[in-house]
Amino acid sequence: MGSSFFMILKKRFRGMRLKKWRCFCKMLERKFSQVVIVCGGSYRRGKASCGDLDIIITHSDGESHKGFLLKYIQRLKDINFLREDLVLSIHSIEGTDSGIDTYFGFCTYPGREQRHRIDLKVYPRNRYAFGLIAWTGNDVLNRRLRLLAESEGYRLDDTGLYLAAHGTSGKRVIGMKSSTSLSCNTEKEVFDVLGFPWLEPHQRNL
Repeated sequence: MGSSFFMILKKRFRGMRLKKWRCFCKMLERKFSQVVIVCGGSYRRGKASCGDLDIIITHSDGESHKGFLLKYIQRLKDINFLREDLVLSIHSIEGTDSGIDTYFGFCTYPGREQRHRIDLKVYPRNRYAFGLIAWTGNDVLNRRLRLLAESEGYRLDDTGLYLAAHGTSGKRVIGMKSSTSLSCNTEKEVFDVLGFPWLEPHQRNL
């Protein structure tokens, strides 16, 4: 990518520019019926500056998220918002990799040329709460939640909360998990299962 793209990664949104991004993100959500679009990371935690954009997406009907990312990417390219692509993986149509679709790339605010990193994640409705927690952060909280989950016999990641896997001897297999996640429809339900005090997004700057 070169040194110019390295410098992009150090740029942060601040002040009025951050307010404009917030308005732009809300506008994008209004354009898609029943699609839930949340900007996570430090933006969602209410920080004064934002290093990149983490966009977490689902659809309320539990089905229409399938293939949505490709349409969303094209819409954002049509308005010259997405500029360069880094990663694109589509799993929702075939149901592989927990049915989660991913896009990483660079974007610009309309009317500007300054690039910023952007990550788009589209989750099935039943995985969305876990994705929200992971992509809201912060890293300290995520580590605490995962360590707590392990101490309670679970494995937590952005796709779900799973019972830890055990070998034939009955001993827990490190790094392995069961194939089925516990059902949690909201972030608070995940916190409650783990017995961790509920924190609103703006309280997660640990």
